[in-house]
Amino acid sequence: MVVFFDIDGTIVDDATQVIPASTLRAVERLGARGHIPVVNTGRPFSHIDPRVRAMAFQGWVCGCGMEIRLGDQWLVRHRPSEEIRVRTVEAARRCRMAALYEADGGAILLEKGGARHPNGEIETARMIQKGFPVREFDPGEAPDFIKLVTYDTSGCRREAFLEEMEKYYTCIDRGGTMLELVKKGCSKGAGMTYLLEKLGAARDQVLAIGDSTNDLPMFLLAGHTVCMGGGMAELKARAEYVTAPVLEDGIEKALTHFGLI
Repeated sequence: MVVFFDIDGTIVDDATQVIPASTLRAVERLGARGHIPVVNTGRPFSHIDPRVRAMAFQGWVCGCGMEIRLGDQWLVRHRPSEEIRVRTVEAARRCRMAALYEADGGAILLEKGGARHPNGEIETARMIQKGFPVREFDPGEAPDFIKLVTYDTSGCRREAFLEEMEKYYTCIDRGGTMLELVKKGCSKGAGMTYLLEKLGAARDQVLAIGDSTNDLPMFLLAGHTVCMGGGMAELKARAEYVTAPVLEDGIEKALTHFGLI
């Protein structure tokens, strides 16, 4: 069985940033029993929590399919062009969207004087705490980012921003005020399909585990699906099995339910 795991809200508890010992144990046992544990996350590979990168995962679908890695080998690395990056930064500024640009090296890039949002500040503080750099760039620069997330601010023009960005990105509504922008044609599902073809795995030999709406593409492709107990209602409605929340040993219980560990 190939098992795809989201990270935030699935491997790592969102509120406490804790990874339960039961999750570490379960992923290690999964691989030891001949299954293939794979991360499938919206975060670029270099932005993944070092604790997660130290776990027994064998494959990585990152940046919602923009980066795909098997063992130590890169299979795919997509990037937006410089022209698209310039237009993105200009549109975010013009529409007053609070943007966090995710770059190589685990860096979060912020435009000097750009709009800010409390949730974005929480995310940057968490990244700093984990040892990732947060840097500002001058207006007019074209920062070399992989993808971005935005938050609505007071007086922002979200619809105008979306209308312009949908030419270049798949814009994922993460609920509340948050959007995730991924290079057009990329998704967790597309990345998953690519890796499964490389592995020669059939759909009925695939399990997907997640908690939010950006996990829907992989839910549509997997033969078996699990939503975490603290997950979004829309995902729970599409799940074959709803497990316990992260801190209540949800991963271990899900893998036990399917007889994988």
